[in-house]
Parts: sequence; structure tokens; C-alpha cells
Amino acid sequence: MMAGYDSVVIGGGIAGLAAAYTLHKRGYRVLVIESTNRVGGVIQTITTPEGYILDCGPNTVGTGDARLWQELIDLGLRERITPAAPCSKRRFILINGTPVEIPTSPVGLITTRLLSWRGKLRVLAEPFINRGSTDPDESVAAFFTRRIGAEATAHLLDPFVAGVYAGDPQRLSTAAVFPSLWEAAQRSGSIVRGMLSKPKPKTQVSEPKMRSRTFTFRGGLAEWPRALAQALGAGNVWTERRVVKLQPRDSWWEVTIDGVNGPETLISRSLIIATPAFTAADLIESVDQRAAGALRGIPYAPVAVVHLGFRRDQISQELSGFGVLAPSSEQRQFLGILWTSSIFPHVAPHDHVLTTTLSGGAIRPELAERSDETLIEAAIRDHHQLLGIRGQPIFTHVTRWRTAIAQYTFGHRERIATLVQLEQRLPTIQFAGSYRDGVGVPKTWASGVQAGERIAAALAAHGTTAVSTETASG
Repeated sequence: MMAGYDSVVIGGGIAGLAAAYTLHKRGYRVLVIESTNRVGGVIQTITTPEGYILDCGPNTVGTGDARLWQELIDLGLRERITPAAPCSKRRFILINGTPVEIPTSPVGLITTRLLSWRGKLRVLAEPFINRGSTDPDESVAAFFTRRIGAEATAHLLDPFVAGVYAGDPQRLSTAAVFPSLWEAAQRSGSIVRGMLSKPKPKTQVSEPKMRSRTFTFRGGLAEWPRALAQALGAGNVWTERRVVKLQPRDSWWEVTIDGVNGPETLISRSLIIATPAFTAADLIESVDQRAAGALRGIPYAPVAVVHLGFRRDQISQELSGFGVLAPSSEQRQFLGILWTSSIFPHVAPHDHVLTTTLSGGAIRPELAERSDETLIEAAIRDHHQLLGIRGQPIFTHVTRWRTAIAQYTFGHRERIATLVQLEQRLPTIQFAGSYRDGVGVPKTWASGVQAGERIAAALAAHGTTAVSTETASG
């Protein structure tokens, strides 16, 4: 006899947990299987004996999605939400070794030191530039150079792509990374004209509009995946268990796990694979080789995260803002430095400052592979040179993610289309993760929710009711 589930979710990151919770709320019996010893994936929080709260992966969530906010309330996290400090709206880009604030208004664009007058005029000329290439795999660098000019692309777009994707603008697909901007340019021949003329979707029910807000939780972002796991129930979230084989059996899926006492087999009416793309590829190789090949073609960029703690009296200038990004033209050894305790003062002890330095990425992946000592030394040197910080940190911590962020390179949309074809052919298997529809935490969460909704629809189409405590024989 083998335990029967309505759905088995492989992967306990935010996408997998969101998918499982979506089904759980509908009364389906769901099991989450996670290969590591904790849930959350790249969302990882450490509280140190010194009193620092370190988010070792994503540091913030920024969203105006009413569904996400409602889920946090349902999970009992409302009182744990900690909004970002007002000063965090200020963001900086390194130009000639000096952090320069990013403009947030037309007047700011005119007066900013980030661009020359020639560069500013070139940005303002965007609505009058011919449509140009219609290739959806035009690189991000080529698309924006054509639309807003080489200077704005190098000084504004390049560090943004580094900060969000840890990516190389020369290798990322515009239509995959910036679909709405690419579609706007195709629709109207201009990003500005296209966005202004964008047709409003015709929906029967209008979704509530919310202002986007940036936040964390009192104990760090990991409170969210832990709350999801708790809501699912300890018996429905298995950690340190690895799925080694998937096999379709009539209207069921057979799931073989490398269990504590050897291989163990479960059966489920449906599957959600919410692992990184390369792991998903191995799992479905025997099911669909084309989809496996498409998943295997999605690369990931490595990122090293260095946390430094200083006494406040070591800071010669106020760090008032979110942080500073470094364009690749600056030839610095970091992608960005977040002024973490300026965003969230509670993450550092009283009279102390916490920063987060990110290095590596798709352009210089070798930087993420350096020794901890080398990474820390480089981060300290940059703090001294750029931020006016004196002396040595009183606290250091290094986290290394060798497969940190999915890269939406040329052919990405076709790879996802191949995956969708499998989902349409076999509706009881769905995929979720940061390699679909955006790498940010809210979009990864939404990917999981949508996978759960598609599975719920597939189960309903087959007249399936929740198995509850049912078991089924193989």
C-alpha cells in the first residue's frame, strides 16, 4: 500500500510552498518534498549572537499585489511585517567612484549627474526613434541602446540588470526580461507611446489596486516560508528527502523518494515541480526529453553575499538610502552594496550598521568563487573607498549561491513555450519557479500560486475530490 495524495510538490522554496498552500486552502491533500534541511530555498535568514539579522538571499519584498498581502494576513504575519524606512526610496549608482542618486522625477532626470546633457536629450528623444528591430531575442543592451542611447544604457540599465538579475545585458533577451516594454515598442514604435496607449484589460471583476510597498518581517524574510510550512502542517512538509524518479501510472503519478530507510514510493494525482530548472530537467527526463532539454538550457548566475557589521562611530557619512549599484564600466568587484540597516534599522544592534555586498553574476562569475577571506577583504576595501567607513568590521559573514538567479538568455521564451506544451499535454504536471515570469520574490510566489490554480483546475476537470486520508494501492 502506498500513501495517496492529490498533489505532490517537489521543492520547498517560496514557489513550491505557495503552490501547496493554494491547493491546501481548497481542501486538497498536498505533500511538499524538500531535499535540504529547511524550507525557503534562497530565502534564508540567520540571527547571530551579536544581534544581527542576516537575510542571506533576497533582502526585501516589494509588491502591490493584493492577493499576496491577503495571504500574509491569512498566515498571521500582519503584525510581523516591517516596512522599509522612507529613506530607502533613495537609490544610488556609482559613477566615477562616487555614489550618485537615481532621479525619480522629470526634474531629477534633467538635473542628475548620472547623464551628460547629450545623454539626457537622447533619453527624451525616445518617442521619436524609429521602431527598429522586431527580433524578440534582441539583447537587452542592444534594445535599450537603440531606444534611449548608449550612455543611459551603460549608466542606468546596466546596473539595474546587475542588481536584479545579476545578468549580462549583452546576453539577456529583451522580450523575456522586459516583456511589457518590448511589447510597447512593438505596438507603437516607442516605449513611451506604447505604455501610454496600452489597452486596459477587459475583466468582469476589477482587482483592488494597491500602492507597492517594500517590507521584510521582524525576524527576516524566512518567517514567510516557515509560516507557510506551519500552515500546511508538519506531516505535509518533508525535508531532507530527495525525489529520484517520477513515473506516470494511468491517472496517477508514482513518486520515488530516497527515503531514510531506502527508496520509498508514493502516488499522487498530480505533481508540481518547483525546483531550479536544472533539477526539474533531471526529474522529467523520462517523461518528456524536449521539455527536459529546454529546462537544462536555462543558465543560472552565481552570487556571493558578504555581510559586514560596523559600529556607527566608524561611519563618517550617513548611509541614507537603499544602497549603491555598480555599472560594469566602473570595473568594481561588486554588483551592489545594500545599506541594510538603513532600510530596516532593526536588523542591526543599537549604534551598529549592517551592509550587504553582492558580487559575482553572469559577467564576472569567478568573483563569487573567491575565498571568504578574499571576498571580505574586497568588500572592506570598497567600503573604505566609496562609503567613507573607517577601520575593520566587527562582524563578517559570507554566503555563497552557486546557482543564485535564473538567466533569461536568448531563446528563453521558446524554452518556456516547450514547457507549456508539456503542461497542456499532461495537465496534472505543472512547473513553478523563478525561471518563469520574473526572478523577484513576489513573481516567484505568483508562479507557485498559478501552478496550484492550474492543478486545481485539472483535478476539477477530472471530477477529482480531495483524497483526505485516503490511501491507494499501486
